[in-house]
Amino acid sequence: MSPAPDRVRHQLERLLASPIFVGSARLRRFLEFVVEKSLAGEGDRLKEYVIGVEVFDRDAQYDPRVDSIVRVEAARLRAKLSEYYQGEGRDDAVVLTLPKGGYAPLIRLAERAPAGVAAAPEVAPPVRAPARTKRVVAAAAVVLAAVAAWLAVDAPWRAIATDKPRVAVLPFESYSGDEAARTLAERITDGVTAELVRIGVLDVVASTTAERVSTASARLRDVAAALDADVLIEANVKTQGDRVLVEARAISASREQKFWVDSFAGTVGDLDTLEHDVATRLTEALEERRRGGQ
Repeated sequence: MSPAPDRVRHQLERLLASPIFVGSARLRRFLEFVVEKSLAGEGDRLKEYVIGVEVFDRDAQYDPRVDSIVRVEAARLRAKLSEYYQGEGRDDAVVLTLPKGGYAPLIRLAERAPAGVAAAPEVAPPVRAPARTKRVVAAAAVVLAAVAAWLAVDAPWRAIATDKPRVAVLPFESYSGDEAARTLAERITDGVTAELVRIGVLDVVASTTAERVSTASARLRDVAAALDADVLIEANVKTQGDRVLVEARAISASREQKFWVDSFAGTVGDLDTLEHDVATRLTEALEERRRGGQ
C-alpha cells in the first residue's frame, strides 16, 4: 500500500532536514525533484537526460554518455538514503528508496512486526575449539593474500588505455576523531570525487574502490599500483563551528612526492561549492603539470 501524498511530503521534509542531507544542496534538490515528479504521476519522465538538465543545470547539448553526473549523484543519493534509514530514520513510517537501474523513487510504508510478537533473541555464536580457530585464521590469511595479489595484478577496475591522467581520491582524514567529523570528511571525499568525474578531464577511480584498496595497503606506491593510478589525492578536514577547512595535496604515484598543496574554506551548509572549488583547482593543477611534461 502506498502512503498518501501528504505523508510522503512530510517524510521528504524529514529527509531534507536530516544532517545527512542538510550539507548537500545538490542531493537535496535531486531527492525533492524525483519525489515531486513521482507524486505528480510523472515518474516515467525521470530519465537521465531530464534530470541532468532540470536538476544539474546542464544545457541542451548535455550527453549522458559523456557526462556521468546523474549516475554518480544517484549512487550517492542511494547511499545516503540507506544511511538515513539505518540510523535516525529506522523508525520512520514512510520509506523512500531509489532502486538501481532507474531514477523513479520507490515509496512505501515501513514494514512493522505484528503487535505482541517479540523479535527473536540474538544467539551468541558457539565458541570454537582452538584447533578449529587456527585453521580458520590460516584459511583467512590465504584468502587475504590471494585478494591482495588480485588487487595488485588483475583488478577489474584497472584503467583502459587513455591519455588522461588517472586519479584516485583517497579517504579524507579528519583532525577530530568524533563520528560527525568522520562523516563530514567522507561526504567531502565523495563530493570531490563526483566533481572530478563531472569535469571530465581526468580518469577518476570510484571512491568505494579507492577506500577499499587504501585501507588494505600502507605504502602509497602499493595503493597507486593496485588502483593503476598516476596521482593520489589526500586531504585533511578541519571544522571550526560552521566553517570547514580542507588542506588537499596531490602525490605523484611513481615518485611518492607531493607536487601540489592547497587550502580551501567553506561552510557546512554549502559543501557543494567547497567540493567544486577543490576539484576545479586540482584539475587545473594537473593540467598545468601535464602541459609542462612533468
